[in-house]
Amino acid sequence: MIALIWDFDGVLVFTPHEEAWRRAARAYGTDIDHDFYVNHVSGKPRYEGAHNILELTGIYEKYGADTEEKRKKLLHEFAEFKNKIVNDMFDRGEYEVNWNAIQFLIEAKKAGIKNALASASKNATKLAKKVKVGEMTLADLFDVNVSGKAPSKKDVFKLAMEELKRNFPDVRFFFVVEDAPAGVRAGKELGAFTLGYEREAELDADVTFEDFAELNIDTLHKVIERGEEYEV
Repeated sequence: MIALIWDFDGVLVFTPHEEAWRRAARAYGTDIDHDFYVNHVSGKPRYEGAHNILELTGIYEKYGADTEEKRKKLLHEFAEFKNKIVNDMFDRGEYEVNWNAIQFLIEAKKAGIKNALASASKNATKLAKKVKVGEMTLADLFDVNVSGKAPSKKDVFKLAMEELKRNFPDVRFFFVVEDAPAGVRAGKELGAFTLGYEREAELDADVTFEDFAELNIDTLHKVIERGEEYEV
């Protein structure tokens, strides 16, 4: 049996996280560009991304956060400020659904493939419940949801694998679906096959594509046939 482990932001839904981080940083007196976001924030848990902005742009120093206690306080305030911005954007519908990705997810379910939602962000579940897919929500399509339940992307993927194996002992092959280099690396480090959605960055994945319409279930079986069987 095959299981797909899905990233959320930039794969299933194009969320406004980057713009929210940019607005938060601007409010604290700095600017971050797209390259900074991709390299230091994208795909990372909220507090890790917030810390990278505060550290690398000098905001800690600018705000006089010269002790561990002051740094933690500023980090919490900044991360929660950004979270409020992005939640307000969600509520205003400022996101775009990747319907081709969702169609592939539905086809996978029909083929008996299990699916896990495994975002580093706790917000993924909230937004997935907002997206209507027929009479269901996007969140309802997943057999397992571990979003935001581990401190790093790799740990979230690992938890997804464990939950899938626990619930579906027949699962033998895992595919991580990602659009970020860090996510592809994490999947490979865990021994999973990787599906790289090359929306912006080039990815060192087992399969790369620019549109989910290019994928089909046969692709997964072909990857398995030329790969090696493994156990988690």
